[in-house]
Amino acid sequence: MRPLDHILRLIIFTFYLGVVLLGLYAPLIQHFAGYPAGENVYALLSPICHQYPTRSFWIFDRPWALCARCSSAYLGLALAALFVRPKYSYLCRAVLGILLVAIAAIDPMLQLYLLYESTNAARLLTGLVGGIGAFLIIYPIPLRYMEATK
Repeated sequence: MRPLDHILRLIIFTFYLGVVLLGLYAPLIQHFAGYPAGENVYALLSPICHQYPTRSFWIFDRPWALCARCSSAYLGLALAALFVRPKYSYLCRAVLGILLVAIAAIDPMLQLYLLYESTNAARLLTGLVGGIGAFLIIYPIPLRYMEATK
C-alpha cells in the first residue's frame, strides 16, 4: 500500500473517531463540570445528528451528543478506514457498500413504516454496518491503481 493511502486512511480514521469521541465528551464534561459545559459540543454536532435522547446512549445520566446509530456509523467509518483493505475492484467494493448501506437502512425504514420502536442495540449494529458500507462507497482507490504503483 502506498504511503499516501496510509495517510489518507489515518486522516479518515482520526476524523471520524474524533467525531465519536466528541459525542462522548459532551455528557462527560457536563457530569464533571456542570450543566452549561458541553452544550457547545451538542450544538457543534447537531447538524450531523438529530440527538434525540431516547435514541442515544447515556453516560452519567446524560445522553451522548450523537444518537446510537450516528455514533456507530461514524465508528464504522473510522474502523473501516483502519481495517478494510482493497482486495477487489472499486466496482465490487461499491456494490458491497451499497448492499451494506441498504441492509443498514432496513431498521429505520421498518421503524418509520411499521411503527415499531428500534432498540439502541439494533441501531448500533445497523450504524456499524452502514458506516462500513459508506466507507466502501466513498473510498475510491481502484485496485488496479494500487497494483500499478507497486
